[in-house]
Amino acid sequence: MSQLKTRLRTAIAVGLGSMLVAGAAHAQLDQALQVARQSTQEGARAQQEINDVADRAGDLEREYLALRQQIEDQRVYVEQQEVFLRSQANELEALQFQLERVGTIERDLTPMLLEMYVALEEFVTGDLPFQTDVRRARLDNIEQLLGDAAVPPAEKYRVILNAYEIEAAYGRSLRTYSEEVAIDGVPNEVNVLQFGRVAMVRIFQNGSMEIMTQSNPEWRQLSGSHANNVQRALRIAQEVTTPDVFVAPLPGPATR
Repeated sequence: MSQLKTRLRTAIAVGLGSMLVAGAAHAQLDQALQVARQSTQEGARAQQEINDVADRAGDLEREYLALRQQIEDQRVYVEQQEVFLRSQANELEALQFQLERVGTIERDLTPMLLEMYVALEEFVTGDLPFQTDVRRARLDNIEQLLGDAAVPPAEKYRVILNAYEIEAAYGRSLRTYSEEVAIDGVPNEVNVLQFGRVAMVRIFQNGSMEIMTQSNPEWRQLSGSHANNVQRALRIAQEVTTPDVFVAPLPGPATR
């Protein structure tokens, strides 16, 4: 009996010891798992911090590169502006030089314009008397402009040059116009056919014709044999028909 109790106590003691050992081991395992979970969480937080730092570093690098590009763009812009300013300075210097010459140019231009007007007037006076009223009015206008101090010299020059161009065109064209002439005090409406500056033909309503040439500036009768060629030239000048060949009623070369 006493031996049985002893064995029971021993078995109970062993069981209690095993339970104590198992409980301690379980507690150690829980603690280890808790430590592992904390380590994992801390590792995740550390990785997130690393990722955040890497993102911030990437942003800073991009900002740095963008700032460098802006600085380079500004440098190029400044260089371009310096070139532009130098160009403007040169242009201003040239304009200043031109302004200083304006007074001298005006003093030199005025006598030249007067000489051009006198030469043009003498030329018109000695030319064939075609459209005398129109040409005389043009000369009168130039004379008034030359005497008007309010008109810039450049405008005076333009008007005189235009008159020269008109007079030059007269000598290169076949023209016709109408005018009224007085014959023995009687007004007559005539068509004038102008062969450049070589000759003029007056065609009266009754069919008679008169001619004046540069070499013989007097009106004289023109033979009726020239009527067909004169009428053809008249239609060409009036642009009624297309240009064509015709025989001009001009005197031939002098014979010896």
